[in-house]
Amino acid sequence: MNKVTAGYKMLMVLANVDGKHLEEEHELIVNFLGKDFDPHTIGAAIETEQVRLQALSPENQMLEFREAMNAYYSQTSAAERSAFLQLAMDLVKSDEHLSPEENSFINKLFDAWGETE
Repeated sequence: MNKVTAGYKMLMVLANVDGKHLEEEHELIVNFLGKDFDPHTIGAAIETEQVRLQALSPENQMLEFREAMNAYYSQTSAAERSAFLQLAMDLVKSDEHLSPEENSFINKLFDAWGETE
């Protein structure tokens, strides 16, 4: 899994875990993908991934998240990870409420990556 796909998967899990699908989350994900994906296909890809993630159990969502988290970590610099952590926080806070599920996933990300250099 390349770093763009890994980042996309993490953002999609974070956007999906609270059960809300906000335009602000969609825009953040589109902006993350913008330079690497055809803008005409991003919307359909996001919708397809939302449906797929909704069908997964919470345990399987966490497994996917961890796999993507490890793939992203292994392919990025500390600066890229720091920027991604900020993007992930912006995404989970986009509705001005941090759900317990979002908190759990974001904590896993911060715990796994530790202090960025």
